[in-house]
Amino acid sequence: MDNAVWYYKVGEEKIGPVSHKELQEKLDKGDLDPSTKIWTEDFQDWLPISEVEHFNMASLDEVPTITIEKKVDYSRETDREYVRPRPWVRFWARMIDYSLFIFVIGSVIGYFNLNIGSLGPFSGMIAIFVWVFIETFLIAKWGATPGKWMLRVTVRDQYDQKLSFSDSINRSFSVWWLGMGGGIPIVSIITMIVAAVKLSSSGMTTWDRRGENKVMHGNVGLIRTLIVILYFLCYTWVLAWGQLQMMNRS
Repeated sequence: MDNAVWYYKVGEEKIGPVSHKELQEKLDKGDLDPSTKIWTEDFQDWLPISEVEHFNMASLDEVPTITIEKKVDYSRETDREYVRPRPWVRFWARMIDYSLFIFVIGSVIGYFNLNIGSLGPFSGMIAIFVWVFIETFLIAKWGATPGKWMLRVTVRDQYDQKLSFSDSINRSFSVWWLGMGGGIPIVSIITMIVAAVKLSSSGMTTWDRRGENKVMHGNVGLIRTLIVILYFLCYTWVLAWGQLQMMNRS
């Protein structure tokens, strides 16, 4: 670890890279306190320097200090730094995205009376594939999609920054194939179950582990939950109404 490249935070500013020796010197001089968060490529997340055994804290013991452990309240809506597996939240966020996109496509087809002919049975698979490129743009631009925004889910890279376009498209294609099975019936159910099991057991999906991404969750809250429930009720009603209109026309 002596040859590792380190980064440290002053407030929200990330500073580095610096060597192990430089970081230890700053600590000895008092330029950094034990609560300063540091990171290197072997870490999954930022850690206080006092918790990293590779740094000598002996020089700080000369002055008695009282450390009060701060208990983080993860129920606060302002706390979005907690990374935790929430497969059902992510599932419903994705269903919001898919349903909105399919609704828009269906509305366009209906408005212009487009004849999709033989593509009809494959329309869902095609829509899910096209969504890959839209999701790529949204994740790279804002770090979230409409569904993720509604359920307070954000995607960040290992440095807590928004994904680059290349990282975002790699992630979206991985989700499309490994998570959704390309939208192929039966296959998609299997891949979704496998992905959910891996997320629950290891805390990360295969694609986020490969890309070293973080999926962070804020508190959804009662109001957003009720809005999502109302959305799906309305969506189901619209689909049923549309099917009834098609039956009446035929």
